[in-house]
Amino acid sequence: MEWSLRIPRHACSPRHTSRAGDLWRLVQEAAVLASEEVGWPAARYVEEGTAFVVREMSGVHLREARYAEALMTRTCVAESRRGILLRRETWVADVMRTSVQWAHVGRDGVPCRAGPALVEAFRVEAAPGVELPPFEPCAPLPLEVFYLQPWYTEMDPLGHTNHPRYVDWADEALSRHVASLGHDPLAMVPLAENVRFRGSAVAGDQVAVRLTEVGRGEASRVFDFVITAGDRLACEGRLWRSLPG
Repeated sequence: MEWSLRIPRHACSPRHTSRAGDLWRLVQEAAVLASEEVGWPAARYVEEGTAFVVREMSGVHLREARYAEALMTRTCVAESRRGILLRRETWVADVMRTSVQWAHVGRDGVPCRAGPALVEAFRVEAAPGVELPPFEPCAPLPLEVFYLQPWYTEMDPLGHTNHPRYVDWADEALSRHVASLGHDPLAMVPLAENVRFRGSAVAGDQVAVRLTEVGRGEASRVFDFVITAGDRLACEGRLWRSLPG
């Protein structure tokens, strides 16, 4: 399945290029469109008390996308496991390549086997997963912790923080570190990320974003991050970024 999608104006930085989190929102839009194509629009999930949530996502940025650029975006389900886990591969033109593992959940939000109609709707097409860039480890260097509270007005249809927002938060924590060193954080370029979700943050939570520099790759710095919501682990992941200075 393929569509021509565009980065909206609000998703672009002052350099007129897309932010990493907003490219992930475009990837999510492709998944929604693909689901509609096979007879499962958002309303049907609500009616049947079923949903898919992201368990893990990996992406490699091949170049930055510019505002209003038409991006031919292709997606397919590459793996289905026991009617509980789906792996979806998405190619955003020559801009980004992603692999996302979705977990099926019931009304209570607990992972469970999807019904036959839902399982049969998604035809599996063999496709390899994303290969994340190699890097040389370095002595761990913790950055200053970034604290925030999610807004009630930004909760997603399932009532929690949508998965691209965690990439926004990690990038904001890193941007503040870059600014504290006297460099322009808006010159930072995303190269890759991997995020594994363990829970979710909701409006009013006390969220802490902890980044640690763990390595260097070819023209990149590599940071591990952990995001907690109160005493709950929301997610953990890794960023590859080209930094100014």
